[in-house]
Amino acid sequence: MFGPRFIAPVTRAVRACVLFGVCAFVSGGPGVRAQVVSGEAAAKAKFTITFARFVQWPSAAVGPDLAPLRLCVLHASAAVGAAFAQLEAQSVAGHPVTVLQNPRERNLCELLFVDTSAAYASSEAIAATANLATFTLGAVEGFLSQGGMVELVNVNDALRFDVNLRPMRSAHLAVSSQVLKLARQVRE
Repeated sequence: MFGPRFIAPVTRAVRACVLFGVCAFVSGGPGVRAQVVSGEAAAKAKFTITFARFVQWPSAAVGPDLAPLRLCVLHASAAVGAAFAQLEAQSVAGHPVTVLQNPRERNLCELLFVDTSAAYASSEAIAATANLATFTLGAVEGFLSQGGMVELVNVNDALRFDVNLRPMRSAHLAVSSQVLKLARQVRE
């Protein structure tokens, strides 16, 4: 009744269904809602943590070794939140990073990132951290003009950055001169 010609395609179809089911189960399937980190969100998070490693804070600002460095992230994007959450417990200058998502108290942050999805909070966040030893980065257009220190800019699908040295000096922060050479623009 069922010859070899029929069994081979059925076997392949069964294998394909089993493989699909296993892949769906392992990846979370349609019933599980995992936070997927987009490429752009991951790039922003990676850029932020990498840049932070070249910042020099006053010793009083970051506390003793092993005191956490608080990274505050202002966003309204699940992908950005998930990307920055993955930075938890990484190290910057001997300090483990603690990620605070959309905190109310922004004056407690040593590092502040403002995403485009939270552009509405940009100027208020910069004002809250003015003259504190808080390094501010933003992916918001006009971030430097608002008093931010580093503005991420998407140029031909690549993240580039501009730097504003005036607020850095006011906050008694410094950045490696090697990093400044990589900036698209440096404002004095």
